[in-house]
Amino acid sequence: MSGIYIHIPFCASRCIYCDFYSTTLRNKGPQFVEALVHEMEERKDFLHEPIRTIYLGGGTPSQLGPECIRAILEALEKSFDLSKCEEITMEANPEDFVDGSWPFFEGRLLPGNPLSHTINRISMGVQSMVDSELKLLRRRHDSAHVLTAVRRLREANINNISLDLMYGLPNQTLASWKYSIDELLKLQPHHISAYNLSIEEGTPLYTHVQKGELNPCDDETCLAMAALLRKKLKTAGYEQYEISNYALPGYHSRHNSSYWEQTPYLGLGPGAHSYDGCKLRCWNVADVQSYLKGIRNEESETLSDLDLYNERVMLGLRTVRGINMRIFDDVKVDTVSQKALNTSLCTLIDRGLLQIKENRLSLTEAGLALGDEVIRDLMILDVNGFSE
Repeated sequence: MSGIYIHIPFCASRCIYCDFYSTTLRNKGPQFVEALVHEMEERKDFLHEPIRTIYLGGGTPSQLGPECIRAILEALEKSFDLSKCEEITMEANPEDFVDGSWPFFEGRLLPGNPLSHTINRISMGVQSMVDSELKLLRRRHDSAHVLTAVRRLREANINNISLDLMYGLPNQTLASWKYSIDELLKLQPHHISAYNLSIEEGTPLYTHVQKGELNPCDDETCLAMAALLRKKLKTAGYEQYEISNYALPGYHSRHNSSYWEQTPYLGLGPGAHSYDGCKLRCWNVADVQSYLKGIRNEESETLSDLDLYNERVMLGLRTVRGINMRIFDDVKVDTVSQKALNTSLCTLIDRGLLQIKENRLSLTEAGLALGDEVIRDLMILDVNGFSE
C-alpha cells in the first residue's frame, strides 16, 4: 500500500535552526487549499494502490486552522482510495492547541459532521522542556504550553501523540537534557522522536555560530546525550525502532516507516517529493507563489541501480530491522570497489557497530550512536566504479 505526504509550508515564525522550506501564512490558507486540491485531481493516478497513511507536514500544518484541514481531507477522500487508510498524522506546535482555535470533540480535531477519515495522530514539536532553551531556538511556546496541549489532546480522547525533542543545543548541558527527557516522560506520549541539532548553512543559527556568538555542543556531549536518551526511554518501555525514533509497542510511525522501506508515496504541495516504488522520483518547486498559480515546475529523475543500492543502505540501516545481506550479492561493482566494500563491512562488524542476524545486517547499540558514519562507509559514491 502507498502513502501521501502533504507539505504545508506555513509557519507563524521561523525557528533559528530550520532549513526546511517554509514561509509565513499571511491569510493564504484558502488559496493554498484550492491549489492543493487541484494538484490532487491532476495526480490522482500516480499511485496504483490503496492509501495506507497520510502525513500533513511542514511548516506547521495546524497553522491552516481546522476548516482548511477539513477541506484537505474531504478532497483526499474524493481523489484517492482511503478504504485501507490506517494513520493520518498532522504536525503541530503546542501553542496551536492552547489558544482555543482548534475545537475538540469526541476524539476529533475537526468541527461539523465527522469525516470518514480524520486526524488520528498528532506529531508535536516540543524540542525542549527548558524555557531558556526554547527561547534560544525562537520557539513560540514554553514548557507550560506543552503541558496544556497534551492535556487538551488527552481530554479529547486523542490517544496517539508523538512528541519531538532536540539535543546538542548551544548551552545545553547533560543535566538540562535529562530534565527535558524526564518531563516529557511524565506526559507518557506514545511516540518520541529525538534529533541531534544540525547547524545548516543559511540558517540564523549558522550565522550566530560563524560569528562566535553561539558555541555548538561538542561531539562527546552529544554522544552522551544520545546514550542517556536510549537508556531512559528503554527503561520506560519505549522501543527504538529507528535511529531517531522511539515508540511504545504498536505506536511506531507507519508513515515514516514507509520511507525507510521504500514504499511508493505521493508528495503534494510546494517542495514535496514523490516516489513510485521503483526508479522514478519527482518533486515540486519549493515556491509558494508559483504553486498558488498552479505552477509546480515538477522535476524528476530516474534512479540508477547505484542510487537504489545507496538508498537501501542509507534508509534500511536507519531501522533496527536493518537490510537483507542479499543486497551485497546483487550490487554490481568492479573488483576494486567490491573489495573496498567487503573490507568496510568486515571492519564495521569487527568494531561492534554492525551485526548479522538471520541474514540481515543491522546497527548494534553502539552503531546506533554512530549511524551516519557507519552508513556512509557502506555507500558506493564513485559512479565510475559501478557497472550498470
